Amino acid sequence: MIGELLKDKIIIKNIEDARKIYKLGYYGKPLGISKPKSAEEVNSELILSLIEGLYLTKKGILDVTYNGEKLDFQKLYDIGIKQIPRFRILYTVYEDLREKGYVVRSGIKYGADFAVYTVGPGIEHAPYLLIALDENSEITSNEILGFGRVSHSTRKELILGIVNLNTGKIRYIMFKWLKM
Repeated sequence: MIGELLKDKIIIKNIEDARKIYKLGYYGKPLGISKPKSAEEVNSELILSLIEGLYLTKKGILDVTYNGEKLDFQKLYDIGIKQIPRFRILYTVYEDLREKGYVVRSGIKYGADFAVYTVGPGIEHAPYLLIALDENSEITSNEILGFGRVSHSTRKELILGIVNLNTGKIRYIMFKWLKM
């Protein structure tokens, strides 16, 4: 399956390939369809984030081209580092969650890095919002409260994914909000 890199997105133009990739685990967003419940509803081009495309490239599922040149994993990774702030941290968490069987989508509309599903979008509401952090970064209590307000108001659990970039190790901290 082939995708074409356009800035920080990858476009799958072949509809059959788009369906296959979506069916693998709710990857990407079909053009014009917000949350298809099944791959059969995908009848347009598929838009993948650079992070999704990189993961599928690493798995050997997707070949990504740019100006006719096939990009290997490392070239695509280097492009990600140049184009997306915190790319290494975001990709590390994304890959780990995908390997654990979660469906990981952008959480930008919630003010988070990722919305994390146990089944998939269109089938369930994402039970988790995740913020990815470098373990050397500092976070204030006010920032945690701000993240918590959004996750609480949308009835989602807040998770911090704290990454050690030297080892690739990730610690997850989940916040549960209690009514007193």
